[in-house]
This record gives sequence, C-alpha cells and structure tokens, in this order.
Amino acid sequence: MSDGKQARILAVDDTGALHGVLRAAIALDTGAHLVLTPAGLGEALGITRLERATDQPYSVAFLALSPVTAVAALEVGMQMSIEDGELQLVFCPAADHAAAWDTVRTRFGTPDRVLLLRQPVDVQEALAVMRTLSAKSELHRDLRLARAETAAQRRDQVAATTAAQSGFAQEAQFERALMDTFLLNAPDAVYFKDRESRFVRASLALAQRVGYSDPNELVGKSDMDLFAEAHGLSAFGDEQDVIRTGRAILGKVEQETLPDGRYCWVLTSKLPWRNPAGQIVGTFGISKDITALKRAEEELQNSSDMLQALLDNIPDRIYFKNAQSRFIKVGKALVKRLGMTAPEQVIGKTDFDFHPPELARQFVHDEEHIMATGEAIIGKTEQQIGPDGQPIWASVTKVPVYDRMGQIAGIIGISRDITALKRAEDELHLKNKELVDASRAAGMAEVATGVLHNVGNVLNSVNVAATLVSDMVRRSKAVNLARLAAMLKEHGHDLSTFLTRDEKGKQIPAYLEQLGKHLAEEQQTLMREMDEMRKSVDHIRDIVATQQGYAKVGGTVEPIVAVDLVEMALRMQLSALTRHDVTLNRQYSPVPTVLAEKHKVLQILNNLIRNAKQAMEANLDGRKHLTIRIAPNGQGGVSIQVLDNGVGISPENLARIFSHGFTTRQSGHGFGLHSAVLAAKEMGGTLTVHSEGVGKGATFSLELPAQPKEDQKS
Repeated sequence: MSDGKQARILAVDDTGALHGVLRAAIALDTGAHLVLTPAGLGEALGITRLERATDQPYSVAFLALSPVTAVAALEVGMQMSIEDGELQLVFCPAADHAAAWDTVRTRFGTPDRVLLLRQPVDVQEALAVMRTLSAKSELHRDLRLARAETAAQRRDQVAATTAAQSGFAQEAQFERALMDTFLLNAPDAVYFKDRESRFVRASLALAQRVGYSDPNELVGKSDMDLFAEAHGLSAFGDEQDVIRTGRAILGKVEQETLPDGRYCWVLTSKLPWRNPAGQIVGTFGISKDITALKRAEEELQNSSDMLQALLDNIPDRIYFKNAQSRFIKVGKALVKRLGMTAPEQVIGKTDFDFHPPELARQFVHDEEHIMATGEAIIGKTEQQIGPDGQPIWASVTKVPVYDRMGQIAGIIGISRDITALKRAEDELHLKNKELVDASRAAGMAEVATGVLHNVGNVLNSVNVAATLVSDMVRRSKAVNLARLAAMLKEHGHDLSTFLTRDEKGKQIPAYLEQLGKHLAEEQQTLMREMDEMRKSVDHIRDIVATQQGYAKVGGTVEPIVAVDLVEMALRMQLSALTRHDVTLNRQYSPVPTVLAEKHKVLQILNNLIRNAKQAMEANLDGRKHLTIRIAPNGQGGVSIQVLDNGVGISPENLARIFSHGFTTRQSGHGFGLHSAVLAAKEMGGTLTVHSEGVGKGATFSLELPAQPKEDQKS
C-alpha cells in the first residue's frame, strides 16, 4: 500500500485450517502491510462492527465454506456486505463442495467484490489476492470519502441557500430546525447526553416512552431519574465506557424497566459525541423498541426448546433433512439408532454414511419422490438393519417441508420401531395357525367319533343278523335229513313195504313235505338276513370311504359340486339323523361348480349338520325338521344353508357363537364353529348365523366364492 497504512484482513473459519494458510501468506509480506484477525463464524459480525465503529474497518474477509456451515457462512457474508460497502469478500469452499459457486451466485448475483477461492488455498495465491483486494478496498474507501466531502460541501451550499431563501437569519437556525423536526418525528428514542450522562436533547418518542409529553422535561435528567435503578446504573456505565474509550456500543439488546415495573426491550447504539476539535463532550444514541420482536424471539425460542425437548425425549426417531437429503436436525433416538453418541456426528451426513448402499438408495429414492411431487409417505413399513447387523422393522412417515417462497426445501421424517410388534404378529400368526390346526384336528376327531358311532350302530345290526343266522343254522332241521337217509338206506331191500306198511315209513313223505317247506322258509330268512348284512357292510364301507376323503391332506383347491359334498356329509350323519327321527328336507337349486378345498367344506358341513341334529334333540313334540338349501349367491359362487327347528340362539350368544372356546353344551369344547368360520374365511368365503331367538331354530349360511382370493390364501 502506497501510504504505508496497514490493511486489516479477517479470516472466518471454525476449523482453523484457513487461518494457518493466511498467516503463512502474511509472513511473506515484506512490507508488513497486512494484519490478520482469525475469528469463528459466530463472532465474525460482532468483530467487524466493533472495528468499524473505531474507524478500523477490515479490507478483506475470507470465509470458509463447508457442507455443514455453508448456509450460515453465506448469511454472515451477506450481512457483512450490507453493513460495509467497501469490504471485499472471499469465499473458500471445501474441495468436495462442487455447488458452492452456484450457491454464492444465487445469493449475491455477480458483484465485483465477491471472489471464490477453493481450498486448499495456495499461500502465494492467497497473498496476491490479499494485496489486490486490499488495494481495491482502499481505493473504494478513498473514493467514498471524496464523494462524501463533495456531498458535504454541496450540502453546506444548499443549506446556506435554503436558509437564506426560507427566512432563517443564520444557517445555524436552519440546522436547528432540521434537528427539531427529526427529534419530534423520529419513531425511535434519540438523545444526546453530556459527560455526566445527563440529557441535553431528546426525541419526543423517548419522552413519551418514559411518561413525559414534552422532551424538554428530560433535559438535565439522567437514566437514574427515569428508569429502575438496575437499568439506570447499567446505562450510566455503558456511556462512561464510551466516553473513556471512544468506542461505540452498537446494537446492544437490553431491557428498560420503569420505576412502576413496566418494561420493554430495546436495541441500543451509543456513540461518542465530539466537538469540532475532536474532543469527546458526551454521547448520543438511538434506542429502538424491539419488544414485539423480542417476544416473537422468545416464542420462537420456546418453540425451539419444545422441539428440542421432543427430539431429546420421544422414543420415535425424528429427523429433518435438506433438499440434498442431508440431516440438518436429529433426535436422540435416531442418534442412538445410527450407533452414534451425539447429534453432531449425524448432522451434514446422509443415509449412505450409516446404511448399506441398497437400503440408503431406497431411502433417498423415497425422499426425492416427495420433494419432486409433494406427496407424503405415511406409515410405510420398512425392514432395516440395526447397528448390530440384525434385521429390525420400522413404521416410517416422511412429509415435505416448505420454505417461505412455498418451495419444498426438505423433509421431516418420523421412524417408529415396530420390531417387537412385527415379532408379536409373527408369533400370533404362528399361534393362530396352530390353533386352526388344533381346531381342525378337534373337528376331525369329533367327526371321526361320529363316524365310529355310526359304524358301531351298523355293526350292531350286523351282529344281530349274524347271531340270528348262527342260531338258525344251529337249530336247522337239515341235520334230520342224515337220519332219514340212514333209515331209508337201512330199509333199502324192502323200501316199498317200509313206506307203505310200516308206521314210521308211512310218515316219511309227509315229513319230507314239511321239512321242504321249513327249509325253504329258513333259506328265505337266511337270504334276507345275509342281504341285510351285505347292505350294512356296504354302508360301513361308504362311511369309511367318506371319512377317508374328508381326512385327506388339506390345501388342495379343486372344482367341487356342492350337491355331492352335501350328500357326502349327510351320508356321514345318516345313522344319527335316522336314529333321532330327523326329517330331512332337500331344497337344491342348480348352482355353478366352484373352486374350493374339499376337506374344509366337508368340515364345515359336518359341523353344521351335527350341531343342527343336537339342537333338535330337546324337541318334545318329536318334530325334528332339517332343511338343506343350495342356491347361487348372485356373485358367481354358491350359498349353502342349514336350517333347523331346534332350541335357537339367544341374542347375547348370537354375537359370540363363532368365538374360540364358546359353547352352550356341557360336553362341547367350542372348537367346531370357530374352526368352521376360520376355514370359510381361508377359502375367501363367509359363515354366518341367524336366529329369531330361543326356541325358534337357527339358520347357518355358508357362502363360497367362485374361486379363493389370493390375499386370503396367503
């Protein structure tokens, strides 16, 4: 720099890497024209304001940009640029921050005092940039001062001319009028104080704030006369520091409390008041009421605190991501889920830093879809991998977040661990399957018991017939033929004489006639009993064959004819129905062939027919009517109804009739109807019941679809 002044350089970098490079560059500056001040991002604005207030502004500010701090650094740079028009800005993005220049251009346009310098920065290049930009900044300041001096001269000329034309005797009167107008109309509290912090001039706004109607009433008073003691002492101390050091206090947020307890928040700036000789003769300041803003900040802070409390304590994993799917705020539950110990270890990273690539791609794909369409994802069940490598399950909700312009800026996500629920569901499914199997086995066992009972009844008939045949054979007179033959053989030489003259011989023809009739009757009886035995054996074989068809391994879907299955079920119960004098009424309409599991349909029908028979056992009038209806259900399937005129079902039992373990019979186990309704559901059908009440019978309706639904088979 030509006049030997030093240029002040500010380096803003929380990591310190940029500081080291710039120090090395300044060490090469043989003229010692450059002075470096390192700073963190959070203190950068405060430092620039303080140095500018003491007339030692910075010429160049280097700001490091990392993926995590880029947005905040750009905001700080923008504010620096607004507050100091001569400050040259150099943004230094990390090597992997490819979109940095686009971001800078979006925020700043293409100003001639913003430069991009990628890290790692070369020392020589940094020195050249500092020298060039420092010189450029100095030229801008000199130009500004020259323009300001010219403007001041023109102002004085205009003021003198205006004062003369406006009737002011002296220019000083004109300046005083300007100040009076300003102090009467300025919305903020404006004041001048002497070295003892007593008011010399004050604005009307300040007077009204402290309960006066005339600002002249404040002259000679201090803050100790207007405010509570604590604020008065604090204000006095600040003003004395300004007078002693010559350093301004800019943008201080403080609470002003009146003696009656009322208070407000203000943004205060206090500067030294100098006479033409440059001596400090007091202070002047501006105090802006920011109570509404402060309360809004408090509400915002309360909201932020509540959000943080939510993030810290709720067991669900909550997170916020920007448009690049990078985490910008996370809850403790998510930090723990990712195997980290602090949110800072997650902020700025993506799912690819914590999850397998294929899983991370799935997450990012979902989020890109949300940000492209605005469509939220609600309660999506996802299988993930926990920190220990074991599979876990989560219910995930992701919704878009909009900025002030109405554009999608990111997403909010909530992930709830449902691993225990999924395991419980799996266990419940397994238990339910076991229960269904047990219910079906119990139903089959009950059917088998009925079959054995029916077989036993038939065997009783076979046993009776066999005993009768055995007794008839044992008592048969056919054995007398042997004695008759011996007698005839004995009289073979005089057979004619024996048959005509002997008393015994004369009885033989009549005896043979009677014996023939008897043997013929005996043969008919034996043939009749043997025919009944054959029918009984055929009946047993039919019952056994039906039971074998029912007991086949389930799960096979095949075309079934409803009438055939109904008749098969009736044959299995025929002996019991006959024994209990049940009148059977068949009402069969033509129906289509449907696809179903034969054994399940038989299981249901056997349960319904057996229950109907048992429901009619108590009919005292002896009338027991069982009706079976088969008809189309109007949807391509079949409806099978079993109606009885038995004891009926009470309203309170009607709602529980299909519940597991519910039964109204002392010897019942409550498996039959429960297993039947489950079997109907598994085939995509339904099993329902209707009853007008106790003593009015019941109607059970089995609805079978044309074919099972896949989602109900799975």
